[in-house]
Amino acid sequence: MISVFDKKEDCCGCTACKSICSKRAITMKPDKEGFLYPEINQELCSDCGICRNVCAFQTGYDISHNLESPEVYALKHKSDEVRRSSSSGGAFTAISDYILSIGGVVYGAAFDQELQVLHKRAESKTDRNKFRGSKYVESNLNDVFYQIRQDLLNGKYVLFTGTSCQVAGLKKYLLKLKTNMERLILVDLICHGVGSPLIFKDFVSYLERRNKSEVVEYYFRSKVAGWGHTEQIIFRNGRNDFSSTLSQLHKKLFYSNLCLRPSCYECRYANIRRPSDITIADFWGIENKFPEFKDDLGISAVIINTHQGSIIHSKLNDIVTITCNIQDCLRKQKNLHSPSPLNPKREQFWQDYYKYGFEYIA
Repeated sequence: MISVFDKKEDCCGCTACKSICSKRAITMKPDKEGFLYPEINQELCSDCGICRNVCAFQTGYDISHNLESPEVYALKHKSDEVRRSSSSGGAFTAISDYILSIGGVVYGAAFDQELQVLHKRAESKTDRNKFRGSKYVESNLNDVFYQIRQDLLNGKYVLFTGTSCQVAGLKKYLLKLKTNMERLILVDLICHGVGSPLIFKDFVSYLERRNKSEVVEYYFRSKVAGWGHTEQIIFRNGRNDFSSTLSQLHKKLFYSNLCLRPSCYECRYANIRRPSDITIADFWGIENKFPEFKDDLGISAVIINTHQGSIIHSKLNDIVTITCNIQDCLRKQKNLHSPSPLNPKREQFWQDYYKYGFEYIA
């Protein structure tokens, strides 16, 4: 039987294989942990092998246009409102504002009405604003790679923001199809890993049962308590919870490394040779280098990887920056030099979950 990968650690779920299959033989299906994997309809498959060949996770990713040494900046948006709505200093808003100002489109991760995380397309600031803030759950890319290619073929500027594996997958997909990428700007994140959509869905259901009210808004990185990591839940009955032990349970699960995607423990992109034009993250430890620059609304680390990224950065408005170096980021960003480690209790965690349910593991 033909398969795109041999073991789950070799698949990041980027959809490049699904998107490039001319026979439409591949669909993305959730496994028992809720992560999406490509499944081949053997009756439609012609065994051409392009699904494996396009996989950047297994066959390597393109860094041919990378600068010899990345340029690094600490950045904060001039608008306090923008920074309050952002995970760190508002770098994504500044970059996407420029792309929208030249008639481009923006792709990023957002919630749908059921609080599932998926990538969407935006042509306005209102729609783009839904992409602000971290989403610590695997995003469903659906047909986004195909949509991006159509936008590029139509001459549009396109900004895609996602995890490094999503960026590398998109880039390889477009390269394989010989797509002109001069108008494509790729932004990746320094990523701890992606959490299980199934666990998050069960957590939201658990919250609703405990509070006897529907969750209407969820913030993975609210600044209600300042710049850091505070998860905030707003219920239909008006309750606003960011201080209870229960409200921070998903954060604890995420950082425990018990329910990350298997490929995250073997991430190929946990280094400074990034597949993107620009990498953005929190600038943790900025107070050690530039104490006068830090405040409680957040500072972005911006790593410029390509000449294209440098051009885009030079055109940004409404920002204040300080020139830094890559060592300033490496000190506090472990995922710039190594993947998140596999928790030795991961297998037991999932066994307990299947046997006893979410409330037990909670």
